[in-house]
Amino acid sequence: LEPARRVKGEGRGGFGAMSETSPEGYAGFELVKVSVGDGVGHLRLANVASKNAVSFRLRHEVSACLSLLAVDPAVRVVVLSAEGKVFSAGIDITELGMLGAEGASLDPGRRAMVIADFVRGFQDFVTAFERCPKPIVAAVHGPCIGAGIDIITACDMRLCSKEAVFSVREAKVGLAADVGTLQRLPKVVGCDSWVRDLAFTGRDFGSEEALRHGLVQEVLASPEALLERAAALARQIAANSPLAVAATKASLNYSRDHSVAEGLEHILLVNQVNLQAPDTMVAAQAFLAKKSPSFPDLPKPSSLSKL
Repeated sequence: LEPARRVKGEGRGGFGAMSETSPEGYAGFELVKVSVGDGVGHLRLANVASKNAVSFRLRHEVSACLSLLAVDPAVRVVVLSAEGKVFSAGIDITELGMLGAEGASLDPGRRAMVIADFVRGFQDFVTAFERCPKPIVAAVHGPCIGAGIDIITACDMRLCSKEAVFSVREAKVGLAADVGTLQRLPKVVGCDSWVRDLAFTGRDFGSEEALRHGLVQEVLASPEALLERAAALARQIAANSPLAVAATKASLNYSRDHSVAEGLEHILLVNQVNLQAPDTMVAAQAFLAKKSPSFPDLPKPSSLSKL
């Protein structure tokens, strides 16, 4: 699969002028849709019949799309949204039942290894959003339940529409959340007590509570306004140096889990290379000329990586 070519002329508001057909390289998926334009990749969960429940197949398709978006020179920022009335109903419960049956004849030790393999695969799927070198803006409308929380807390920024409803639902279905929410949500919102409230009760909470505690940065009046705002934010980021933005994301992620001193050393090592790129000079010259800078795209991946 080859990266998609840049599509120009999206229009200023939302993604309305983007093609509904996935561009070359992103075709062939059934549960997700991708459109690309103005440096922004728009990844949409499209398993509407199942309320965008996170099934094995949805995980596979989203992972494949993220891998393509991560190396597509035409994409500098990703917006994640969903079609239908539900952002995500969480993990596909029917497939949890299949997991219970798998390895039923094995002894407890070997059956535990089967379960661990499933959970680790799900963890890796969620972590892929965090590891993507390009910023990901999550645009949430409607219910965002369980695994939906896992996904959006692994994204870089979160917006929602006013009717959005969230829930760390796992305790209500007999599980401890195990693919990222308990690890990431406390660092996203900074209020341990509130996180424990949500995780212990499994209760629903609305957009204003999410905004008040910092899970989302902005609440929009409608799903349409949400996509317009997400598109505008993404384009604003895409106008900056993609090299600088990628380095900034890497530094923020690293520093979150390390000391200040370690974070400073990390960004020093990154910038001793990046400051040799032309991007800073391009920005300075554009500023003096009172023009918008035009930064080179990031390169395509090496063909040797496919050997």
